[in-house]
Parts: sequence; C-alpha cells; structure tokens
Amino acid sequence: MSYKIDNTYKLSASEGASQKASSAIAVFHSTANLDTSAKNNAAFEKRTWNSNGAYVHFIVGDGVAYAVGEVGYVAWGAGGSANALSPLQIEMEESSDKAKQLRIYNTVIELLHDYCGKLGIPLTFDAAGTAGVKSHRWCAQYWGETDHTDPWSPLGRIGKSAANVAADLKAGKGGIATSAPAVSKPAGKTVTANVTYALRSLNDGWLDNVTNYGSGDNGYAGVPNQQHDYLTVSVDHGSIKYRVKTAQDGWLGWVTGSNRNDLVNGAAGVTGHAITGVQIVYSTPAGETYQQAYYRSQTTQRAGWLGVCADDGSVAGFDSWAGFDGEPLDRLQIKISVANPF
Repeated sequence: MSYKIDNTYKLSASEGASQKASSAIAVFHSTANLDTSAKNNAAFEKRTWNSNGAYVHFIVGDGVAYAVGEVGYVAWGAGGSANALSPLQIEMEESSDKAKQLRIYNTVIELLHDYCGKLGIPLTFDAAGTAGVKSHRWCAQYWGETDHTDPWSPLGRIGKSAANVAADLKAGKGGIATSAPAVSKPAGKTVTANVTYALRSLNDGWLDNVTNYGSGDNGYAGVPNQQHDYLTVSVDHGSIKYRVKTAQDGWLGWVTGSNRNDLVNGAAGVTGHAITGVQIVYSTPAGETYQQAYYRSQTTQRAGWLGVCADDGSVAGFDSWAGFDGEPLDRLQIKISVANPF
C-alpha cells in the first residue's frame, strides 16, 4: 500500500447514517472543486455532513485518503438507491496539474482495489447491473436521483476512458508515476512500547493485567466463554486511545486514560452491557519509526481468533475493529509494533 489513511476528519460514532449498506457497489466521485485540496474537502464534509446532507467514506488526494464516513455503512453521496447499495464511496481531488491528477487517480485506484477486495465488490467499472465500481454519472443515469456527471471531467483531463479505469482497477494501479520526487528523510528510531490491558468480568471484578501478549493469563485478557463489560488499556511510551461497542449502545466514546477505579475516564464500557467490539489506535511520538496497535479477539460463540486489526483500519488487509456484531468478546490480545506480530 503506497497511500496513507488520515482519520482527522472522520465522523464520530454518533455522526452519519447508522444503517449498514449492502455490499454491491462502490461509487467513484470527484469533488468538482478544482485545485481545492482533499483535506479541505474532508474538513468541509466533517463540518456540514448533517446540515448539507452529504458526505462520502473517503476523499482522496495525492497519496493520502481522508476518511469521513464509516466504511460498510450508508453514506450520503449518490442518491438513496445507490447509497443503500454502496458501503464504499470515494471522492477524487481535482487538480489542474496533470501529473498531480495522475498521482491522485492512482491513489484512488489503489484504494478502490484494496477496499473492494475486502468488501467483496467486483472490480468492474460502469458495467451493466448493480454490482462493481460505478461512477457517480452512471448512478445518476441509472436511478435518475441526481444529475451529477463526476468524475468524468478530471478523468478526461488525464485521458482515462471507462475501459482504462476498468483495466487499472483489476491491476490495482494506473500504470503511472505514483508519487512526487522522493525527499530524503533521516531514519526514525524504533522505541519499544509496551501495552498493558485488562477486561472486567460482566457485573463482576477486574481480571489480571496482561502486558503485550506474552505474559499473564496465557497471553490474553479475558476468560474463555465469559462476557466482559469494561476494558482498560495503557502504554508506557507514546499514547493510545480505545473504545468499545456493545449490542445495546453501539460504539461508545474514545477513552485515553487507564484507571480501574474510574469507569468514565479510565475504562471503556457500560456496567452490565457485554462488549462485542474493540477499536484501538496508537500514536507514535514524532521522529520515531511509525508503529501501530495490532490486536485480535475471540468471541463466546465461535472457536479461533478473528482477523488481526491494525489501529482503526489504516492498513489494507487488516480489520478496522476486533469482534463480531452480536457476539460477546471473551479474549483479547494487543501488541504495539511496526508490523503484524501475530
């Protein structure tokens, strides 16, 4: 993956649509704001998602994708019919600089290739039927709910036809230079960060702390086949934030502290409500090699570890949260690392 996911302008758990989208199509938009950065467009959608009634999942610039909506859930970008079928909608930044527009386009292609693979969406483009990647213009013509023609203006400026886009999607790259000239940077140092965490038994007491996943309670927090209602997490270097999901409450707010005696600021959860999902994000100190929180879980209703997660989904190929909807989480492992340790 040659692009970065930036979550600065991502909607919170209480913002945006709460309905899940059917995994049928991905919608390819462009911003229609020539030479206005993806970052500024993302900031605008974050501010106005409700009053303006419009937002997408990612706004893509040169090597970076700014997350706005939650992938998998409805976004308001292409009309009601398309929105319900699209767990992934992206907008491409428009640039008058052809070389830059090609790089932005290549970032879009790579992101679509990666996420369509995760979502099971066919890598076709504007093909017949309601499956595959669709331009906003295709959606407008098919359902008649909007009159938009994007992203064909910027695609035209870089000489990309529908057949070109389809071929690029399958290849996962646009066949063009993917980045601006490299700037030499000094290598960052890697400092080991230890993560300590614990789960609380449902309506009962706290279990033992686990550090990383090689010590205490067989290397994981929790008790097999038991439910848990609180999680606390801390690191001895850098900083971390975490949140949990329950069947009754959905995603709760982010927590940055760790204190078993403070169930508001030092732990995530609700008394008596079983945790079904966990999300964790690690922040690397400036000047150091970039590291992330890698974590995985099991549930009371199935055997074996679920997929490995990396922060909140910023690395292609990894899940964005640990758990399974409707199934209480019974075991959790976490490690701060430069690569998947599991």
